[in-house]
Amino acid sequence: MEEPEPKEKKVYMEFGQSILSKAMAKKPLSLSEIQSRVEDLQKELDELKLSLREHTSPEKAKVAEKNIRLATESIIEPTRAPEPNFLLQKWEAFIGENLFIKLGLATILLGAIWFINLAFEEYWINESVRIWLGIISGIGMVLYGLKITNSWPLIGPSLIGTGISFIFVSYFLGYELYDLYTSKETFAGLLLLNLFSVSLSFFLRKEAIFGLGLFGTFLVPILLSTGENSYFFLFSYLLLWNLLFVWLSQKTKWQITPLLLLLGNHLVYTAWAWDRLVDSNFWIPLVFQTSIFFLYLYKEFSIPNFKSERQSVFSFATTGLNLVFAYLQAYYISHLFYPNFQTVHLLFLLVAFLVGYLYSFQKNSIQIKTDLIFNGNLILFFLLVLATLSLNFEDRVLSIILLAFAGVLSLFGSRMDLASAKIVALVFWLYHITHLVFAHPYPSSTAIIILNVDFFLFLATSGLLYYLHIRLQQEDPLKTLFLYASIPILVIGSFFQVYDFIPSPYKTLAYTSIISGYGLIFTFYSFINYDARLRKIGLFFLSLVILKLYLYDFWNMGTIARIFAGFGLGLSLVLAGIFYNRSKKKLEKQ
Repeated sequence: MEEPEPKEKKVYMEFGQSILSKAMAKKPLSLSEIQSRVEDLQKELDELKLSLREHTSPEKAKVAEKNIRLATESIIEPTRAPEPNFLLQKWEAFIGENLFIKLGLATILLGAIWFINLAFEEYWINESVRIWLGIISGIGMVLYGLKITNSWPLIGPSLIGTGISFIFVSYFLGYELYDLYTSKETFAGLLLLNLFSVSLSFFLRKEAIFGLGLFGTFLVPILLSTGENSYFFLFSYLLLWNLLFVWLSQKTKWQITPLLLLLGNHLVYTAWAWDRLVDSNFWIPLVFQTSIFFLYLYKEFSIPNFKSERQSVFSFATTGLNLVFAYLQAYYISHLFYPNFQTVHLLFLLVAFLVGYLYSFQKNSIQIKTDLIFNGNLILFFLLVLATLSLNFEDRVLSIILLAFAGVLSLFGSRMDLASAKIVALVFWLYHITHLVFAHPYPSSTAIIILNVDFFLFLATSGLLYYLHIRLQQEDPLKTLFLYASIPILVIGSFFQVYDFIPSPYKTLAYTSIISGYGLIFTFYSFINYDARLRKIGLFFLSLVILKLYLYDFWNMGTIARIFAGFGLGLSLVLAGIFYNRSKKKLEKQ
């Protein structure tokens, strides 16, 4: 059927505009009235459609309904409000609704402090009245903040925090400046205030108030310190607060305060240990550090909140720092008191971390290939394993252990297609090869050329790299890297054998013979297994032999060495050429 003429469309447009003009001519309507009008309009449209279907053919009725729908949309669509800019709206809300409030309250706090200071200087009020004035003002702010928290969710908590700060400062100044109460009374009062802050934050579910309570928690022992080495009381006090926090964490989703509490624990411990650890008992600091480590393992691994990218970042930072801090503190304390216990202590922490780590991800069925916490902390864990191995082993034993770790991690990363395991494997390979080459020990007097541990390590490293080259998938970028790394390792290991065991007059010939021998081996093997890369490597080695032979060896060797080089190396090159000619058909197929 043909489309209706423009005149017909105009009729429908005028009909829709007349309905809209009637609706807009009256006073502004309430939401319920607007909804009622829309329903009436919908009924009229339905009746019109029904009438069209009864008096016209089905084809014309469909076209008419379409025109009515288009006319209605053309009228209503332009009246829609533009979509707000989310980023602009977010920053505007942050500055106008959040930042201005907090800056305003902070400014009021500063003004109050300056006013109180002036009152103190002029002695308008006596000591006890000054303190009570600050405390009462703080209580008033807290009560008013509680009253408006529901209606003003940003102003209320900020006012509560300001009031608690007023009470804390005023109460402490009563002890510090005027000796209105003893240190024990001051400690009890500030402790109760901090407990009140934490309880209030839990019931209101406001992390900022909890952070303020944590700040006061760490300030109390610092401000009331008498200079005595009361570390048993200090660590017991901090441990109780950490237990309280872990208990609260089961019903909250706070991510910033765990990190702050962890940093506070270790800052206080480090400041104390800097001068006092040497004169203290070994077990109390050890129990405190180990307890904090396991508390945070439990908090992050048994009570996970992996629901957003932001939470994952904070959890990754908390678990990673927990492991690093515990490792460093364990290294220092064991080195200071029991150096022989150090390796066991460090490995115990690492194994405990790994067990809790794997249990957590198995329990929560997290996609380990893309999860930041799993991959980031896996890299950190193995870097600390590498540090532990380097601290406690050396020479050939360290090389064997590094080789084993590098091989296992490479296979694991390839099989699981896990980028973090591959990264760690590369770090182990790099460190192992560097240690193997640059920390090469002198051979023992009873060692025999090639039949010794040093050459075995080079041969095993080269062989394992080539084996990984074969096992890895074709698209894996490490496949080619492992192949080209395996050849130089074997050659360098052979050169070390020449350097350590061959007399000086024959070393040049021996170096050339090694290059020639490996060139022949790679060439023959490449034809047997149809490996074009190995064939090119063999050709490169044989070409290098020719250049070295004619440009250097013949002019610097003794007569006997020249004779051996002429016959032996020349025969090798002839054999390689004959083999190439006979294998020409195989080359063409490749």
